[in-house]
Amino acid sequence: MPSNVSSLHLPAPPQVWSDVYGALHARYAARAGNHAWLVAAAPETAGAAAEALALWLAGEGGRLKGHLELLVHGTLLPLERTLRGQPFSGVLVVGGALAGGPALQWPERTVTAASGLSYREGGPLPAWRAATLLSGVTRQGESAAASLCAALSVPVLVCEPPQLGEALLSLAGRVPQGLALIG
Repeated sequence: MPSNVSSLHLPAPPQVWSDVYGALHARYAARAGNHAWLVAAAPETAGAAAEALALWLAGEGGRLKGHLELLVHGTLLPLERTLRGQPFSGVLVVGGALAGGPALQWPERTVTAASGLSYREGGPLPAWRAATLLSGVTRQGESAAASLCAALSVPVLVCEPPQLGEALLSLAGRVPQGLALIG
């Protein structure tokens, strides 16, 4: 996990915190609206994701309604607890772009967080399909985070950092009042 939030080059979010599982959360306010959007990134993709989000939020991201949360997590339990903690209109998982993936077995194990909290995680996860298809993305592949979203009935897309803006617009365009009409 990143030990220093400033190393992620985040655009001054109003709220930054870490949870009891050691995951980093950064919440950005968008235009007034009731939607919540989540970008889930592993520590190795978090820097690129934060930079892509900063660029997008400074430009076309001004159309997004609600708030956007970046979650940097090293295990799946922080993602599961985040998804159960509030309703999200959609989740973007940062990784190789995929259109869907098979069911998989989440390996059972005991994890001890930096906070000292020990917890068990693991079990079967369902197959998943992308909520919308991004241009040129047809590849199928495993994504435990996307499978977890499917298990919790949350719309999900898996994309690389440069596609985050396109993916957010695609998800937000699917829901009533997800995007502001500008100009």
